[in-house]
Amino acid sequence: MKKRVVALLALSTLVLGLGACGGNSAKSKTEDTKKEAKSEKGESKKITWAQGNSGNVLVSIAKDQGYFKEVGLTIDEVPLDEGQLEAVTTGQVDIASNSGTWTPVQMIAAGDDMAIIGGFMLTGSMPIIAAEDADWKGPESLLGSKYGDTISRYATLHELYEQGHDLEKEIEFVDISDDDEITAVQKGELDYAVIGTGKMYQVQNTKGIKIVDYCSDITPNYSCCRMVARDSWVKKNPETVKLLNEALIRAQAYFEANREKCVDLMAEQLGTDKEYVEAYMLNEHYRINPDTVKNTVMDNYKYMKAVGGIDQEDKKVKLEDRIYSDLYKEALDNAVEKYSDEDPEFYKNAVTFYEENNL
Repeated sequence: MKKRVVALLALSTLVLGLGACGGNSAKSKTEDTKKEAKSEKGESKKITWAQGNSGNVLVSIAKDQGYFKEVGLTIDEVPLDEGQLEAVTTGQVDIASNSGTWTPVQMIAAGDDMAIIGGFMLTGSMPIIAAEDADWKGPESLLGSKYGDTISRYATLHELYEQGHDLEKEIEFVDISDDDEITAVQKGELDYAVIGTGKMYQVQNTKGIKIVDYCSDITPNYSCCRMVARDSWVKKNPETVKLLNEALIRAQAYFEANREKCVDLMAEQLGTDKEYVEAYMLNEHYRINPDTVKNTVMDNYKYMKAVGGIDQEDKKVKLEDRIYSDLYKEALDNAVEKYSDEDPEFYKNAVTFYEENNL
């Protein structure tokens, strides 16, 4: 996820992907595939999905294991990294899941045709780096520092704000690319920097820097990337949304039981080295979950309003009405009924997680 208050929060740049993609091929491909198959109720059974350079491992699993096919859905992944959210609102694609939480919430608040129907990365493998001799005492170390990030970083900053700190006055924010941040920390030009998930291999293999913390250690379950669709599309396709989440929930169960296999799957799909994918996917901080985590999204929204992240607001729109946790819960109930015998502990935990993060 990149760090611009108003820009899209992409994950970060892969050697080939996990960040910024030059893919603008969605339009022509989508025009050919947009003739949607319809269910008896008239709902779409074919879904176009904006595929960031990092992909979405849950989608890959559900395709590979036949979970989408079992629920009667066809997923067409359209290569598109930058501009995912605009592609959703214009109907170029139906779903995106690699564009953070900040910007989708910003767009919903402004009245755009956007809704949150689930999630992808609950937390990324996003380290805070510093020079090898740096002294880190927690988020308070950011006060008075030169920090490679922006004020949009809810995960590292919301507690400082709640303690009464004036973040813009007490922290010097520097908004540059992950690569430039790594170099700047090496040279002593930055004190700290947050680095995106896709740069874990580079961080682990760069001399002169160290990982002092992770975003998810500071704020567990902070909501890295939400799964979004047009609100108008969701209203026309509620059963499809439920079937989609049902398949993704089952894919999460598979992921948690088969991470090593998923590394191979994603390395092949992304066309990159296995070691590159292992660096983030086997990291404990890389946590994926299709849950809507409504409570956390609402807390992100509260922080955004406090620090000036909501520059336009449509008073007629209520964010909580655009987070479809009810449809997700129905999908979870169906998944528990159908698949809990496959992994009873996983489904028990999934229900508890929903209750803790949405009610």
